[in-house]
Amino acid sequence: MLSVGVNNSLFSQTMPCNADDLTRYIQASYSHASMHIFITISAVAAFIGTRHVLCKIRKEMANLTVIIIGAGPIGLTSALIAVQCKRVHRLVIFEEENRSHVENRSYQITLQPSLVSFLRSYGVDFDNLEGMWQDGCFYTRVGIYLEYIMHVLPLYNNNIDIRFATKFSRDSSNAVDTISGRKLVICCDGRAGLAGQILGLSDECVYRSTGAFGALAAIERNSQTLVPKPEIRVHNIGFDISAYVSSDYEEDSKSKFTLKIFGNSRCRFLALAVRKSDSKVVKALKTVLDKSMMRNIFLKCFNMYKRSDEASISDSYCLNNMKFSPRLFEIRLSQKTESAAYITDCDLFVIAEGEASRSYNFNTGMDINLGLKGLSSLEPFIERITLAETEYNIMSSLIYKMEHSDKICRHFLKFGLKEYLFL
Repeated sequence: MLSVGVNNSLFSQTMPCNADDLTRYIQASYSHASMHIFITISAVAAFIGTRHVLCKIRKEMANLTVIIIGAGPIGLTSALIAVQCKRVHRLVIFEEENRSHVENRSYQITLQPSLVSFLRSYGVDFDNLEGMWQDGCFYTRVGIYLEYIMHVLPLYNNNIDIRFATKFSRDSSNAVDTISGRKLVICCDGRAGLAGQILGLSDECVYRSTGAFGALAAIERNSQTLVPKPEIRVHNIGFDISAYVSSDYEEDSKSKFTLKIFGNSRCRFLALAVRKSDSKVVKALKTVLDKSMMRNIFLKCFNMYKRSDEASISDSYCLNNMKFSPRLFEIRLSQKTESAAYITDCDLFVIAEGEASRSYNFNTGMDINLGLKGLSSLEPFIERITLAETEYNIMSSLIYKMEHSDKICRHFLKFGLKEYLFL
């Protein structure tokens, strides 16, 4: 009985003994619990909000240093894109030649209409570039284009360091590693460049046929000035090579060639191409060892199809001043198997652009367009890698860049020579 009495006493102290008291007790308990829930929710909301704000601030402040190797048209165009990305706070460019050599490069480049539009979107003012237009294409000397970009780069970002007469080496690579924060190196040092290999990119390439054979010739006339010239294309050309082959030679419709004459008034280039076939003339032009055959073909092609304001070239001048392919060769595209990588230890992304990533063993005067097409993914890639925090984000960014590079190669194999030569 004592124990029961104690329990009843305790119960009476903790629980109300009538309905009104019970109601007030429940309301007080509910209010107290609600307060606890409210405080907890408020704390969680404050934590989430603070974290969201901090993440937003961190993303807003996220930036990287961009290092470009090579101050050619692809390298400096990469620089022009990079300095306009809000994520890039510093730009360093390595160039093996001195500035005067870069600005005086004499070969002519041709920008197709789609690339003209792309460059305009990044502020290239073609009205202030010396050159000429034809059918929407812009023709200019590469040195003029490079000088223009070097002039406008500081207008976008003052934190630019262009290191002329400085070859990128392993010592340079070590210096890049010491730069604090996230870094992106863009290798634009051409097909023979070693920067990608130094930084860890594989040097392995795959070679793919374009389904065509070609030959090239170059004529340099030092008496002429460096005036831009539009290209000349001639289709369905046939050649009589009976003087160089056996009597069973027979010309057929499969052996119709396309000729392209391009370059400025001083340096004239000829590109001759034919689609793959088993015709006798194609076989002969691939195998005949007599170099005079191809020299005479190029000589006659130039004199017949040159611009009306150009002087013809003589046999003797051709003999001493023309460089040419002695035979037809297969036109092939070379593609690096690895064009993007990430090095964890120094938080470094490495990509290859231009001929350091893809090139072909033929010159059409429009080769720069293949390299520039790769740059259309550069700004989105910079945004992606600046914000990438997880291994998944980093891998996704690399896959994005490599898939874009592969897409360009596949497009070129299918349509490239049509755009640059056969059309």
